[in-house]
Amino acid sequence: QNDEPKRYQRLAKLQTGKMNTIDTGLDGVPVCTSDISLTALGADGNPVLMYRGYSIYDLIKGSFEESVYLILTGDLPSKNQLADFAKLLGGHSSLDAPVIAHMREYPRHVHMMDFLLTTLSYARMFDEDYNNTLWQTPRMDDQHADLILNAGLRLGAKIPTILAGGYRILNNLPMTPPDPALSYAANFLNMLGVKRDDDILSALNTVLILYLDHTINCSTFTSLVAESAMTDPYGPLLAAGVSLKGVRHGGANELAADMFAEIGKPENAAAYIRDKLKNKEIVFGFGHRLQNYKHKIESRVRIAEQLGRPLAMKKGMGHYFEIYDIICDVMSREKDRTPNADLPIAIVLKTIGLPESLNTPLFQASRHF
Repeated sequence: QNDEPKRYQRLAKLQTGKMNTIDTGLDGVPVCTSDISLTALGADGNPVLMYRGYSIYDLIKGSFEESVYLILTGDLPSKNQLADFAKLLGGHSSLDAPVIAHMREYPRHVHMMDFLLTTLSYARMFDEDYNNTLWQTPRMDDQHADLILNAGLRLGAKIPTILAGGYRILNNLPMTPPDPALSYAANFLNMLGVKRDDDILSALNTVLILYLDHTINCSTFTSLVAESAMTDPYGPLLAAGVSLKGVRHGGANELAADMFAEIGKPENAAAYIRDKLKNKEIVFGFGHRLQNYKHKIESRVRIAEQLGRPLAMKKGMGHYFEIYDIICDVMSREKDRTPNADLPIAIVLKTIGLPESLNTPLFQASRHF
């Protein structure tokens, strides 16, 4: 009780801003640097995401597997290396029978990120390196690094199977087994039962590349913290997924998608956004660390827009981009904000035919690597 006055004094100092504080969201707080990705200004002055020194505009011309290989090794693969890498992922895409049996016992109301992370955590127990204690050795050498890399690859290869199979189980549909001969994106669509054509497959492949990395984001930072404790090779990936689920991170893409459904028609869009702003509510799909360039639109947004507009028209869903343009106009005039990648990607995923409950798990399918 004698400490109560002191406690209140400390609170008062904190509330009046007389104590030293750190900016939230790690804004301006150096943690570490990334040699995997960075944002540079393009020739037109707009920010361009780079993976290992390669522009995202060039990388989307290739496959998702190619970009994953680049991020993991630092080099673009040769034709044979790419084929071997794709074969490696395809060869680890199946699930052990006990894992599938486990999936069938989940509650029907489960969030798909929980479905994914719980299944990944269970599936790791059947991985060939689960009992390998090398990770407990306090050193980092090639053997240790290979353990972490290969364990992560094997687990990541199973994510499309878990997502597609889990969605079908929860909707009382039979699972479709993975086809190792298909690409990562094509396999996912095939198991999910989404009819794919070249445009749909290209769109999903592009989204996976766009979501793959961007410097030290929240989920990457979380994984680094977990890894610093020298946990097993699987733990940091699961920890990252817990952060990714948050609505201030990857989970925001589902709420951005919800917004389009709530607006419904283009004529409702302006009033909807102004009401949000008036009530001081978050307008999801705006604000991002890659947007520290006033009046600029980052490369992932531009790519998703260019990809999504013709696809939406082809699918008879052009009204979504009408809503999108109105939202962007209001937010630009009222808040001086440009959209982040979640907003146009939400439309792209709708045109692909992806169930909205898989939006954030799809993010994990990419960011996992």
